[in-house]
Amino acid sequence: MLDLASLARGDQLTLKSKVKWKYGVMRKNFIFLLLFGFLASSLFVGTSHATPDKIEGPWLWVIAPTDGVGGADAIDQDTLKAASGGSVTQEGVAKNGVKAGTKVGDHYFMWGKLPPTGGNNVGDLMNENGLNFKKGDINDHDAWAYVEFEAKAAKGVDLHTGSDDAIKVWLNGEVVQAVAKNRGAGDFQETIPVDLVDGVNRLLVKVGEKGGGWSMFVGIDAVYTVVAVEPVDKLATTWATIRNQ
Repeated sequence: MLDLASLARGDQLTLKSKVKWKYGVMRKNFIFLLLFGFLASSLFVGTSHATPDKIEGPWLWVIAPTDGVGGADAIDQDTLKAASGGSVTQEGVAKNGVKAGTKVGDHYFMWGKLPPTGGNNVGDLMNENGLNFKKGDINDHDAWAYVEFEAKAAKGVDLHTGSDDAIKVWLNGEVVQAVAKNRGAGDFQETIPVDLVDGVNRLLVKVGEKGGGWSMFVGIDAVYTVVAVEPVDKLATTWATIRNQ
């Protein structure tokens, strides 16, 4: 005779087994998702790099007028050579450096610390608010900025740049960046890999101004010490140590 009570108990056991099995599967999936999320976030954190601080310097600065329209159209002009009558050239400064007080046309290379923010940080430093090369809004000129820094030799280090308008960069005598664009800038806009040498590295930057804002932003993913080179017959002295990783 059919035992209905036994059948009911069997159905209840089967239902409990199914519920237990589903709960176990859900629990395993939940644990797997937690572990996957943890590993993914750990990998992301481990491989990401913070944007480096901008190099404020102090840099050695001078300005020179362009032959015609400035900015992108003058990216390949050596305005140092033109303004100095050939006594100072972009290749010479890029390879051998320059001293404070070196004459270029009507101006001299002078020390100046560049603010890390602002769409006109170069313009404000070049006019009467800063180094007073010229008064008011300066157009159709190049700003030349030179700095030396000590670092360990490294390959493929990220160099970050941004500019208003055009920018050209030399590192240890070699052109490593050239952006012939008339644009605005308030921060980094491009990144390129560069190689550092052990000891002193020479960095020369030209920022061409056509009109409007005039800005420059440079940073490097390395540990380095900015070195201020004094005028002739004086020893190089460490001005500031800036650490970026």
